[in-house]
Amino acid sequence: MRFVTQIRFLIAIIWLGTGATLGGCAGPAGPNVPLPTDPAALQQMADHGNAYAANNLGVLYANGMKVPQDFAEARKWFEFAGGHGNPAGEFNLGIAYQKGQGTTVDQQEALKWFHQAADHNYAPAKLQLALLYIAGTGVPRDVVESVRLTKSAAVQGLPLAQLFLAGLYLDGNGLPTDDGLAYQWASLASSKLVGPPGMMANFMRDNAAKGLSLAELSTAQTAAAAWKPGAELVSLFSPAAGPRPPRLRGTGSGFVVGKDGEVATDYHVVPNCKLIKLIDPAGKFNVESHVVAGDQTDDLALVAGGGFGTRLKIRTTPAELGESITSYGFPLGPVLSSSGNLASGTVSSATGFQGNIKAFQISAPEQAGSSGGPVVDDGGAVVGMVASKLNALAVAASTGDLSQNVNFAWRIGLLEKLMNQKGISYEQSPKGHARSATDLAGLLQKGTVKIECWR
Repeated sequence: MRFVTQIRFLIAIIWLGTGATLGGCAGPAGPNVPLPTDPAALQQMADHGNAYAANNLGVLYANGMKVPQDFAEARKWFEFAGGHGNPAGEFNLGIAYQKGQGTTVDQQEALKWFHQAADHNYAPAKLQLALLYIAGTGVPRDVVESVRLTKSAAVQGLPLAQLFLAGLYLDGNGLPTDDGLAYQWASLASSKLVGPPGMMANFMRDNAAKGLSLAELSTAQTAAAAWKPGAELVSLFSPAAGPRPPRLRGTGSGFVVGKDGEVATDYHVVPNCKLIKLIDPAGKFNVESHVVAGDQTDDLALVAGGGFGTRLKIRTTPAELGESITSYGFPLGPVLSSSGNLASGTVSSATGFQGNIKAFQISAPEQAGSSGGPVVDDGGAVVGMVASKLNALAVAASTGDLSQNVNFAWRIGLLEKLMNQKGISYEQSPKGHARSATDLAGLLQKGTVKIECWR
C-alpha cells in the first residue's frame, strides 16, 4: 500500500473541493482577535482595508456561506487580501487560479501565489507546493524540495503536512524509511484530524508501530506526546547501528504477460522496494525480482519474471460497458486467501474516478492487495488491470458518503504502450468464446502471482 499517493489524493479533494481556507484571526485590534462572521461586518472592515476580513469575506462567497455562492466576488476579495500581504488570501487566490473559479485557469499564476504565500510562512501553501513538486504537476518533479516544504509545514504544526510526512517516511519516498518518525508524525496528525484524514492517520500510525519493538514504541509515544510546534523530531535509530533489515511493507498482485515471463502490476505496488518477491498461488515458488520498466504517471510497472506461470494474452479490443469480467488477485495478503481470490462482475462505467478515461469502473469486489491483478473477459483475454479499490476515505471527504464496492481497472492499452516502448513482446487475442467458470479460474490461477515489497 502506497500512502503518499493516497494522501495526495485525499488532500487534493479536501483543499480543491468547493471551498477556500479561512485564514484570518487578526482584526483591527491586533493579532489573535477573532474576526466577525457576519458578511456585512466583514464587508465594512474590508472596505476599510482590512486584508484579513477581505480574505474571510472571500471564503464566504467561495463556499456560499451566509451569501450566495459567487466565485468572481470571492476571487476579487482574495486578490485584495493577497495584494495586501495576507498569506491566506494569497493561497486562496492560487486555488482560484488553479481551479478557474471566478477567473480563467492559469497554473503559472496559481504557482506564483502559492510561492508568495509559502514565502510568508503560510503552512498550507507549503504543503500545496510540496504536493505539486512530488507529482511534477506544473513544475519539474523535485522530491527534495517537496520533502523540505512538507517538513517545514509539519514542524509548524499543520496536521495534513504531518500526515503527508508520515507517509513519506513509511514509503521511503525522498527520505529513508523510518518507522519511528512515521509513527510520531502520524500520531501528531491523528490527535488533530477527524473524519477520513483522521482515519488515515490512525491507520498509518498503527502500520508504523508494527516495525517497532516495544521499547522503541514507548520512546516514540513519549516523543510525540512531548512535541511542541516549531520542534524537529529525531529518529529513534542510531546511524552507527547500520541499516535495519527490510520488512514486508505491502503486497499486491501481478500477472505474467511478457515473452520472457515479465509480470505486469501497478507501479504503486513496487516503488522504492529493496526486495521484490514473486509467489505463485500454490506457494511452490518464492523468487526475487526487480523492476524492468515503470511508468509512475500511468501507475504501471513490469517486473522480471520468476520462471513460472502461464502467460496471459492481451485482448485486441477494449472492454465494453456492461461486459462480464473476472479478476484475480491476493487481497489482504494471507488474511483472506494465500492461494488467491477470484472475483466476478461487470464493466459498470466506461471511465474511472472523476471521468478518468485511462480507467474503467468494475463491480467486481476488490480489496487492498488486489492491485495489479488481471481483469479478463469471459474468454480469458486481459482487458484491464486492477488499479485500486477506490479510496473510500477520499470519497468520504469529497461526498460525505463512505462508498462500498467501487473499484477501477486501468485500460490494458496503457500496458501495451509501455511494453511497446520497452520492446517487451506479448501475445494478443481477439474476444473469443466464453470459457467455463472452472476453466477461467484455472487459467487465472496459473497466470497470476502475489507480489511482496520489502524495504
